[in-house]
Parts: sequence; structure tokens; C-alpha cells
Amino acid sequence: MCVRKEIGLTNISSRFGTSNQYLNREQINNINFKSTKQEQVEREKRKDIYAQMPIRALGYTNELGEAIRPLSPMLANLSWLPAIGYISADIADKYRQDEYAEHDPSKKRASKQFVTQLLASVMLPTLAVKAGQGITNSLAMMSKTGLSLNHKEKISDTVINSMKRGEHKNYLDAEGQVDKDAYKQTMSKKLDEILKHRKTHKQNQNPIRTVINYLKKPFIIKPKSENVKEYANTVIDRLVDERQQLLDDVKPEKLSQKSFNKFQKIVKNLSVEEKQSVAFDTVRKMEKSRMFNNRILKSIGGLAALSLMAKPIDKFVEHIIVGKYVGPTIDKVKNPYNKRVQISQDTGINE
Repeated sequence: MCVRKEIGLTNISSRFGTSNQYLNREQINNINFKSTKQEQVEREKRKDIYAQMPIRALGYTNELGEAIRPLSPMLANLSWLPAIGYISADIADKYRQDEYAEHDPSKKRASKQFVTQLLASVMLPTLAVKAGQGITNSLAMMSKTGLSLNHKEKISDTVINSMKRGEHKNYLDAEGQVDKDAYKQTMSKKLDEILKHRKTHKQNQNPIRTVINYLKKPFIIKPKSENVKEYANTVIDRLVDERQQLLDDVKPEKLSQKSFNKFQKIVKNLSVEEKQSVAFDTVRKMEKSRMFNNRILKSIGGLAALSLMAKPIDKFVEHIIVGKYVGPTIDKVKNPYNKRVQISQDTGINE
């Protein structure tokens, strides 16, 4: 028995013609049917200005501030203001609009962006800056002194604070000059503290600092005692000699002529004790200037690390942390309102 199937002709109306017009099979196959969902997918997404330079750079102002914190702590604190403003504006933008620039408030979308900014603009870049500074600081131990930049600064501060308290005056010889050898022996006991990372009683007062120091302990390279004392002796010789040169109206080698003329003008009519005070203040500023150069090196290290890690951090946070873990977790959170709507649709009861 032969069964014959006939394919009926399709009546196409509306945009394909009037109701009396018919299309053959080839014409029907050439029609591009698109669902509403497919059309939405193919719509052009809006341009996210917060993810592109130069506006994206505002998210790194706090990291730039942390990089230059060794140079200017106040400027570092102020650098957080534009970063916080940028992060807040980006989160608000993601809350109000979807990716097609449609007004569609979404707490979930805002939550994702909050996590993204917290990691990509605050935590991870700051860690990168601190790591860059730490590496630069440690590389300095390969120099002749065998000390890190931080150790040099601590030694310099210890000697300066000792002279500020007038301890060097206890070792004046018959001519009124400092006996450097005797002064160095006294300072050696105080310099033993430089070999320690933190004082024990301070750690007990700050439990968070204790934990941080414990985690950092395996990565801390302690300087050799002989290197600390040798560098401290160099600092003492330098400060004492430069101070004495100023008292003898001789310009120190590292002091500019303009600053020396200013010093002479200030102490012209001062007493001996007042002149000694001004001389020490001048020497202290010269030593701080030397330490400033070390801080510049640490800042350069932090900025270099930030420039290398900025884009990898953005991609890691967007595609791995938020894309694979945080984002899907937030999407699974159920909205109580949507749940009530679904129940009413299933039961046919309007709330």
C-alpha cells in the first residue's frame, strides 16, 4: 500500500506579504526567523567607560599613593579619595544599567562589581606595590653595605635621635669636639635593636602586627651584626664631622653653597649653644635627604610592580575569581520577591 503525504502550502501574512500570497519551499527556507532573545544577544553592548583608560586609571590612584608613601605619607592618604570616588561611581553605574544600557537596577550586578573593584582596584594591586617595594628593599642587601634600605634608614634614625637628645655631648674632648670612638662604643648597644624586626612588647600590644610579622618571618633576611655596626660608624663619622665643619665655618662637601650661606647668616649673632643647635638641624636635614634617595628607590620598585601586574590582576579577577566563583555564587542567591511571583503564577492566585 502506498501512502501519499502532501505538504500543505503555508499562508504567510504581515511583513512577508498579504494573506493571499504563497511562498514556495525555497523562499520559506530563505526567511531568517529570529527570536526576541536572539535579537537581544546580537544587540551591541554598551561601552564600559569605567573599564577603559583613562578613567580606569583612577582606580589605581591609591596604589600610586602607596608607592610614594615613603616619600609623602600625606599625599598617599589623599590619593585614596579619587579611587574611592571611581569605585563608587562604577558600582552605581552597574547597579542602574545592564550591559545594553537599559535601565535595569540589579543588586546582584552591583555586588559582583563591588567584589571586582575590591580585589582589582584595592587589595591585589596594593599587595603588588608592597611586594615591589619589598623586593627593591631586599635587593639593596647585595650592595657593599650588606644592608637593606630599611635597615639603613633605621640606623640613620637611631644615630640622629641620639644626637638630638644630646648624648654625643657626653663624649667631648678637651677641645670641645666629640670623641667619636667613645661615642661609637656607646651606640653599639643601642644598635643591637636594629637586628630585631620588632620589639616583643610592641608585638604583644598589637596582635595583628604579631600575626603579620609571623607570616613575614620566613622571608626576612637578618643583617649581619658587623654590617650594622660598620654602617652605623660611617653615619656617626659623617654626622659628627659635618656638624664640626659647620661650627668651624667650613662648608661640608655635600652641602650646597646656597644652604651654607643661609646657615652663616642665621648663626651670625647667635650664641655657641644656639649655633650648635642650628648646625645639628642642618646636618639632620642633610642626612634625611640621603635617606630620601633610598625612599625613591622603594617607590620606583612599587610603581614597577604595579605597572607589570595591573592588567594580569584585572583579567584574573574578572575571568577567574568573579567569572568562575563569585559571580555564579551571587547568581544562585534567590530573590524572595521573585519566588512569590513564581508561586502565584503556578497557583493562579494573585497576591
